[in-house]
Amino acid sequence: MLSLHKIRKYTIVCLALLLPVLTVAQADNEIQVYASPITPKAVTFIELHQNYTFRGSTYLTDKNAAHWINETVEITRGLGGNFELGFYTFTGFSPDGKYVFLGNHIRPRYTVPASWGLNLGASLSMEIGYIKPDGENNYVMDGELRPIIDKTIGKVYLDFNPNIGFVFTGPGKHAEIEPQFKTYYNVQNKFGLGIEYYSSLGTFKKINGIHDQSHILGPIFNLLSSSDWELETGVLFGLTPNSNQTILKVLVGRRFGK
Repeated sequence: MLSLHKIRKYTIVCLALLLPVLTVAQADNEIQVYASPITPKAVTFIELHQNYTFRGSTYLTDKNAAHWINETVEITRGLGGNFELGFYTFTGFSPDGKYVFLGNHIRPRYTVPASWGLNLGASLSMEIGYIKPDGENNYVMDGELRPIIDKTIGKVYLDFNPNIGFVFTGPGKHAEIEPQFKTYYNVQNKFGLGIEYYSSLGTFKKINGIHDQSHILGPIFNLLSSSDWELETGVLFGLTPNSNQTILKVLVGRRFGK
C-alpha cells in the first residue's frame, strides 16, 4: 500500500513532466470519466480536482479570459444498497489571481448490482446544483445525467459515459450531448496508461457543425496499486477550433472508513 509520501512524489513527478510543455489558462471544474463501481457503505471518498486550460478556444477574442485555475473538492459517501451520494464545491483562481467561489452540486448515483448478472459494469448518476459560468455572471441551475458503462478485457479497461449536460435557468437553457470515453492498459496492477476523450456536440434541437463542436483527447496516467489512494493525471488537446486547446488535469483522492 502506498504511503502519503509516495503519493506526493507521484504527484510532483507527474506535474514536473507535464507543466514544462504548457502555459496557464481556463479549465472545466472537473474533467473525469466515471467508472461504474460506487463507494462502499460507510466509506467516505474525498477528491481534489485541479484543472488548468493552458490554451482556450481559438475563437476567444480575449485570450486572457481563459486564464483560470479550477479547484473542485468532491466528497462522496457510500450509503449501501448500491447507492452513493456525492457533493461538490467549485472554486477557482480568476485571471487576475482572485480566488472565487463558483458553486455547489449534489450527485446521487446508483450502480447495477452483481446479482443482475450483467457482463459489464453499469451505473447512473444525476448531478444538479448552482454554478457561475465565470467570476462575473449570475449563478445558473445546471446539472448532468450520466450513464456509465465499463468493462475490463484482460489488461485493457474500457469506460464510456454518454453524458447529457443541462442548464435549467438563465438565457442559455439547453440540454447538451456530451459523450466521453476512457481506456487504459493495466501495467502489473501498479498503474494504467491510456487515453481520455471528451466532447460537446450540440443540443438535442441542433447538432453543431464540426468546427463549433468540442472534441478533446489526450494521454492519461492512473494509479492502480492502492485501494486507499487515487491519482489520475493527463494532458488533453483540442481537436477542433471551439475546443479548449491544451488542458492539464490532476485528480488526487483518498478513501476513509474502510
